[in-house]
Amino acid sequence: KDFSYAWAVFVLFHMHFTQILHTISIGLTVTLAIWRYVAIRHPHGRFAAFLLSHCNEAIIFSFIISPIVCFPTLFVFKVRESYVEDSKVPLYHVYADKDTHLYRINFWIHSVIIKLLPCCILTVISFILVRVLYEASKRKQKLKDYNNSNKTSGGNGGASCGGEVPLTEQRRPPKCDRRTDRTTMLLVAVLILFLITEFPQGILGLLSGVLAKCFFFVCYPPFGEMMDLLALINAAIGFVLYGLMSKQFRTTFKSLFFKKNFGSMEMTRLTRVTTTCV
Repeated sequence: KDFSYAWAVFVLFHMHFTQILHTISIGLTVTLAIWRYVAIRHPHGRFAAFLLSHCNEAIIFSFIISPIVCFPTLFVFKVRESYVEDSKVPLYHVYADKDTHLYRINFWIHSVIIKLLPCCILTVISFILVRVLYEASKRKQKLKDYNNSNKTSGGNGGASCGGEVPLTEQRRPPKCDRRTDRTTMLLVAVLILFLITEFPQGILGLLSGVLAKCFFFVCYPPFGEMMDLLALINAAIGFVLYGLMSKQFRTTFKSLFFKKNFGSMEMTRLTRVTTTCV
C-alpha cells in the first residue's frame, strides 16, 4: 500500500512541480535585484524606461524559462516497478538511471544555472546597491553640512563657526536617510537568506556532477532534508521581510488585494520620494 503506482506518480509530479516553482521564485528574485539596480543607479536612463515598459514581459520570461531549464529532469526520473523476494505484489517508486550522461548533465544544470549563477548575480548586484546607497547618503550629508555651514557663517557676519552644534539643532536623521538604512538592511538580509539556502545546494549539486555516484549516495542524502527545510524557511521569511522593511511592498500588497485607488496614489508618491532621495 505504501508503494502503490498512484503514490509514486504523485511523488514524481510533486518533485517536478515544486522544482519548477522554486526555479521561478529564483528567477523573480534575480529580476527584482536587476530592477533595483537599474532604478537606483540609472533612474532616468533609457534602460530604466525600457524595463518599466516591459515589466510584464520580464515577469512572464521567468515563468517560461524555468520549465525549460528544468526540462532535462523529466527524462532522468521515472516510475519503476520492482518486486520483493517471495512476493508477487509489485512495488512502485521513483527511480533515476544513474549511469547515463543525462543524469550528470542534469546535476550540472541544476547546480550551475539554477543555483550558483543566480547566487553570483544577486551577490554582485546587492553589494553594488549597498555601495551606491551609502555613497548617495554621504553626498546628501555633505550637502547638508555645507548648507548648514553657509547659514551659520552668514548669520555670524561671515565668521566661520568652529564650535559644536547646539543641542537644539541636533535632530533625528531625516526620513530619506532612515529609508536608505532600511533598504540596505533589506538587501543584506535577502542576500544572506538566499545564499544560505541556495549556495550549499549548488555546491553539493556541482560536486555530485563532478564526482558522480560516489559523492551523491554518500554525502547528498544526509543534507537533503535540511536543504528542503532551508528553502521553506527562506520562502516564509522572505515574504515577511519585504513587508516589514519596505513600505512600498506593503502599499503594493494593499493595492492588489484591498484599496486599489489609495494604493496606486500612495505608491506613486513613495516612488517619487525614493527617486528624489537617491
